[in-house]
Amino acid sequence: MKRSLLAVLATIVTALPSCLHAQPFPSRPLTMVVPYAAGGAFDVVGRIVAAQMGQVLGQSVIVENTTGAGGIVGVTRVVNAKPDGYTFLLGTVGTHAYNQTIYRKRRYDAIGDFTPVTLFSEQPMVLEVRKDLAANSFAEFVALLKRDGAKMQYGSAGAGSTTHLACSLLNARIGAAVTHVPYRGSAPATNDLIGGQIDYVCGNLGAAIALIKGKQV
Repeated sequence: MKRSLLAVLATIVTALPSCLHAQPFPSRPLTMVVPYAAGGAFDVVGRIVAAQMGQVLGQSVIVENTTGAGGIVGVTRVVNAKPDGYTFLLGTVGTHAYNQTIYRKRRYDAIGDFTPVTLFSEQPMVLEVRKDLAANSFAEFVALLKRDGAKMQYGSAGAGSTTHLACSLLNARIGAAVTHVPYRGSAPATNDLIGGQIDYVCGNLGAAIALIKGKQV
């Protein structure tokens, strides 16, 4: 499963011919809303992109982490922002696909409320387990879930997030019922995984690779 990142602007400001003396855009700092917790895969990517955008535009791009409800809180923050082009969203397949289909009541229109700017990252997902889990291969992990899944817990970045749906799909394919522990982002879920409070997560490789190399998971 791949998780695609999509930067989206809340609006496109069209310069009118009569506004010949208006200040060039941007004339002040911009805000990139990341709808997930600081320290997670999306936050890291967002900060890298924000730094590069700032150099290109000649203005600071401030990263604002607005978390909750699988990204919905951050998205609505941008939808309700002043439509002047200075507040934009680091959107994901979660915010612009999953959230539009798994919730009965939509809080925003992923197509009508946004204008896509560019697709700039795709991240493969990886199964991460606590380092003392009694499984040294995927086959042993599957056997463990089939035997003790009811006693185990997996974490995610929140209900309806990619990390949640990925593990839900994995569990369903294995045929195991495992308790889901939702967090307000992938970073706090990963912290609890490292600390041994949960058994596994289905995370993004970009954030997981350092933990894997460091043998923390």
